Amino acid sequence: MKEATFSVYITRGIVQYAAAKYGVDADSLCAAVGIEPALLKMPDQRITGELHSAVWCEAVQQTGDQNLGLHMGEAFNPATFGIVGYVLVNCQTFEQVLEKLSRYTHLFSQGAYIHFSVSQGFVLCDCDIVGDLKNYLLKEPRQAIESTFASLLTATQMLTGKSLAPQAVWFQHSPPADISDHARIFGIGVRFSMPKNRIIFNANCLNWPVLSANSNLLPVFEQHAQAMLDAINRESNYTRQVVQALTQQLKGELPSQEVFARSLAISVRQLQRELQAEGTSYQQLLDETRKQLALRHLKNPDSSISDVAFLLGFSEPSAFHRAFKRWTGQTPRNYRGE
Repeated sequence: MKEATFSVYITRGIVQYAAAKYGVDADSLCAAVGIEPALLKMPDQRITGELHSAVWCEAVQQTGDQNLGLHMGEAFNPATFGIVGYVLVNCQTFEQVLEKLSRYTHLFSQGAYIHFSVSQGFVLCDCDIVGDLKNYLLKEPRQAIESTFASLLTATQMLTGKSLAPQAVWFQHSPPADISDHARIFGIGVRFSMPKNRIIFNANCLNWPVLSANSNLLPVFEQHAQAMLDAINRESNYTRQVVQALTQQLKGELPSQEVFARSLAISVRQLQRELQAEGTSYQQLLDETRKQLALRHLKNPDSSISDVAFLLGFSEPSAFHRAFKRWTGQTPRNYRGE
């Protein structure tokens, strides 16, 4: 399965913060994880999630700051965030900031996406972790998600001159031993082990004007951002479509390559070539999608193991058991703790 990539803008931000705040040697940090320091001078480049995760881990270790993501978020500056930052500082209102952030999240992270909705006078702003890619955030979300939400509060203050006071902040990851910094930054409504990463605040904030707004510059920066987004989407177009279709269609039957090729109006051979060019294959995508769906279904205590095996298109439960053991090193029953 294709791996989520991340903008070097984010990676550079981690390294620069560790150097500026804690005196960590940037070159040594880069060497410890196996990246060339020169890469930080090419922020529009992208790196794999595995490498980006290693930077997070090494930075936490070298700084000794277990709340590194939170503290980075407090120091966040949109001007250092590349083209997305330029778009945000030229928006008209805070609502437009959230709209553009949602639209262009993919430019700096393929591992998560931000979106928001309004319900009963409150904004529900979610940061969802992508599950249909090889994605380090599925296992190690804490630093990145905490940094994202702390950055949102900092950016709001910088852009509007007003403090965003969340009604509640949810994190999917389990609570760290000390949450005093979380309470200081977000208030008393911080909760962990929740079903979503979500920050909730009053919808009246959406009308706040952005102090640096420039309606003439916004379309200029958006044109560039959209061109970059289109280029990224083209790179993984077929992989994304096949995974989405597999996720929807794996309900007791095993979809064939022929079915997908017809739905895309291309030949099976062309589909195979396109997937190969994107670094994957139909069989790899099927196997990884089955794995992710299995992990998701088994978290539901109402789903029996035999039902999960049937839904994922296995001919018999024993075949599912063998596949699950290959994926995880344990049986479905052991995974559930039964």
